[in-house]
Amino acid sequence: MALRLSFKWILIFEALFAGIYISLTKGLFVIYLTSIGQSVEQISFVVLISSFASLLIGLIMYRNPSFITRRVKPKLVTVHALERFTWMLMPLTTNIMAISALYSTYMVLSFLISTFIAFSIYGSLAESSIREVTAKRTAANGLSSILGFVLGVFLLALLPAETKFAYIFTLGALVGLLSTILIVFIDLSHLEGVEFPKTIEQPEKIFSTSTFLIILMSASNLLGIIWTPYVMNYLGGPDYLAASMNLAGTLASVTASIYWRNKSFKALRSGLALNALGPAIILAAPWPLAHVPISVYTSFTYTGANFLGVFLFANYNRWFGAVRSGILLGILGNLAQLIAAFLGFFARENFTLALLAVLAIKILAFVAVAFTVPEAAVVPEYVARSYSQILYNSSLTGYRLSIEISKETILTIFRLLALSLVITALVIIYRILWLMMV
Repeated sequence: MALRLSFKWILIFEALFAGIYISLTKGLFVIYLTSIGQSVEQISFVVLISSFASLLIGLIMYRNPSFITRRVKPKLVTVHALERFTWMLMPLTTNIMAISALYSTYMVLSFLISTFIAFSIYGSLAESSIREVTAKRTAANGLSSILGFVLGVFLLALLPAETKFAYIFTLGALVGLLSTILIVFIDLSHLEGVEFPKTIEQPEKIFSTSTFLIILMSASNLLGIIWTPYVMNYLGGPDYLAASMNLAGTLASVTASIYWRNKSFKALRSGLALNALGPAIILAAPWPLAHVPISVYTSFTYTGANFLGVFLFANYNRWFGAVRSGILLGILGNLAQLIAAFLGFFARENFTLALLAVLAIKILAFVAVAFTVPEAAVVPEYVARSYSQILYNSSLTGYRLSIEISKETILTIFRLLALSLVITALVIIYRILWLMMV
């Protein structure tokens, strides 16, 4: 019992220190890119490249999950520390390709950390304890992020423009290493060589919940890409006001994690419905200062919506397995970032179009939950289960069909290439013979 208690508290305090670190690094990253003159298109490019890299690693991990179950603690400590050092290098360049490479490295390391942490939680705790630790980690992360964002706003306002991000990112990385030190003391020996289910009992449930989470997180990530440039470039707000939005949103997430943690799935669905209104409220507010309380609203409701997906996976954990849950949650997050980056790249500086896209995607997320997730549906559970099965079967059929079409397309291309080579060879032979006869 004492061991399990210390396990929980190490994870909670790890999130506490990580909150300051993230708020001073990733939390200010879009502001940093905006301040050095990067457009929405360029910001989206950075996110796109980094998301693709981490998604690729995620897919490899999903195909080879044994990597996660061997030498768990040494791997977690290593990637945990390396991620922090990445931010010390970030402000040393303003070259978009170099920034993309560094941020891609950060995203790959972040994916591995998230996977190991999720595996540790799902593989060590029961569903009720998963809810408890998730909520407390969110609250601890939020509380420390408040301190981080306050410090960030203060430093952004006072430090010289040419050096402030070098100081801020380095300070954040050093604080982040404190959470790495805590990980050194966690006991993960019980996870070594853990077995994972060979088959999935209810794949349609995993598919429906995964679809919902991808849609929800895609909308959230797209909003994260465009909201800061919208406030700073379009509405004319200063960088410290954008940081204040992050601060207000983080404060809201602390109280939200306490409010939502014991709610039923159907109650969490209401958070999703309310969150869908956020982009419309943003469009209706032309004053930069008004976006601070809007950030409170969107963060509070998003916490409930996100908890819906996380708690559903906790519910499925007993038959889906901790390894797959941890890896899949990381993959979904990366895939959502990739989709958001694509949308942001094509939206460019058309903020109205981008915000309307976020609104539409969030509404789609609610529809997905309302009709295909039995635990939170507005229709009877058996109807939602049927819709979920239909969606899964349709997608599986489409996937198989696309594979067959791809195979036939590739074979056709090779046949055409072979035919072209034969014709080219005949022409060359004919030409040589003709020259010899002349």
